[in-house]
Amino acid sequence: MATTTKPLTDNGIVRRILGLIKKKGKKEKDLTDYLGISSGSISKWKYDGSIVYLKYIEEICEYLDTTPNYLFFGEDEEDRLLVGEKKMIQTYRSLDDERKKCVRDLIYYLADARKKH
Repeated sequence: MATTTKPLTDNGIVRRILGLIKKKGKKEKDLTDYLGISSGSISKWKYDGSIVYLKYIEEICEYLDTTPNYLFFGEDEEDRLLVGEKKMIQTYRSLDDERKKCVRDLIYYLADARKKH
């Protein structure tokens, strides 16, 4: 008896998730471990059309350092803040003025050092 393979679902969100996993050199299992879901979950997204991933969109974005806007609409992220960048900004805003100055000085120092190389 021959086995048949199911076609990949025609879901742009799932395709973008899978593309980012590959682009970032990660494995599907890494994402399922991060989300705390079964290793077969992504197969259900890919082949059975399951949309359970929607309840994990925020965590998926965090793990893949992307935005929901990209996952849902495929829009270019070049001018958008990524999840990691947003967290850095939130952390920066929580600092007192002296520490903010230290962070700014370090960023300028690193940017300057990069230009010299």
